[in-house]
Amino acid sequence: MVDWHARTQRPQHLARAFAHRGYRCFYLSPHLGREFDYPVRLGQPLRTCQLADRIWELHVGLPREPVYHHRLLTQSESDTLAAALVDLLQPFGVHRLVILAQFPVWTQAAIRIQAQVPSILVYDCHDWLAGFRRVAGEIVAAEDHLVTVADLLVFSSQKLRLQMAERYRIEAKPAIVVRNAVDVAHFPLLAEGRGKVAGYVGSLDDWFDLEAVEQAAQDHPSVRFVFVGRVEDARLYRLKRLSNIEFRGEIPYEDLPRVMTEFDVALIPFLRTPLTLATDPIKLYEYFSCGLPVVSAALPEVQRFGKLVYVGSNPKEFSAQLKKALGETNTDFRRARRAVALQESWEARADQLLAAFKDQLFRK
Repeated sequence: MVDWHARTQRPQHLARAFAHRGYRCFYLSPHLGREFDYPVRLGQPLRTCQLADRIWELHVGLPREPVYHHRLLTQSESDTLAAALVDLLQPFGVHRLVILAQFPVWTQAAIRIQAQVPSILVYDCHDWLAGFRRVAGEIVAAEDHLVTVADLLVFSSQKLRLQMAERYRIEAKPAIVVRNAVDVAHFPLLAEGRGKVAGYVGSLDDWFDLEAVEQAAQDHPSVRFVFVGRVEDARLYRLKRLSNIEFRGEIPYEDLPRVMTEFDVALIPFLRTPLTLATDPIKLYEYFSCGLPVVSAALPEVQRFGKLVYVGSNPKEFSAQLKKALGETNTDFRRARRAVALQESWEARADQLLAAFKDQLFRK
């Protein structure tokens, strides 16, 4: 679901972690022709580039240049995609493969690859797809087929696993929960703050709790609210009328630690929807790695950490919890958050997945 060069999320982190463990990773760009300089007409160009040690990015062009979240691929497009990927694997001497699919668009291509290369198909389900307003309905409907044909189901939260079990028949499938994590080396522990800046890093979309932020900003006029990320929902621009709110826009992953040194408190102001209730926010682990107090909506994966987070169930509670977080003086909490982050690493997640992959490969 994610272009390698866009916002760094679960797919890129897992690829890097697998590569660090000595495995070769081939990362398929979701832009199937749209990044080429000319329309794809005769033949299907295939481009590869090495992104890092043991990680290659694959670009396969299709004539109709689909936007990957607008529609499913046709049978012909899936055949073309599978053939290009199988051809690519041959000079690498790949004899056994794990296909990690994170979106139903790739299901038919994955099935065709499985018919030619000994492999297992893993559905890494890390979001509640029906909660995304921009994902085409036919893609959401096709999730059922991916669940059916996958050899292993992976869920990023326990709540997501439960929601999927209510929607699909997954009880007979091998399934595990592999939560999100953090690159601790990238996010160092910060010194205690001065109680002046509340910050947020991530997408600013329709699941963002506009009222909670507005309430908090009005109640705390001396606190500066900094939001880092691309604005996807125009409603949020109404916050610009408040002088203590600042939008920074999207910034590279490499720059996040520098920006977060400004934060005294970190925010997860989400509405409670099926999408957000099922999410395991990567930003939570990144905030924890920095030791930052976190003020969040009442989300299951956040509430697992008890008093290390400040949870508000409505705008007034959110604002009140922000006040408590800004006044936090217990430095043990900062160290405890860092200790959690040290345990919740992408390397640990990769080891968990690799053990499950090997178990399924041996069964085959």
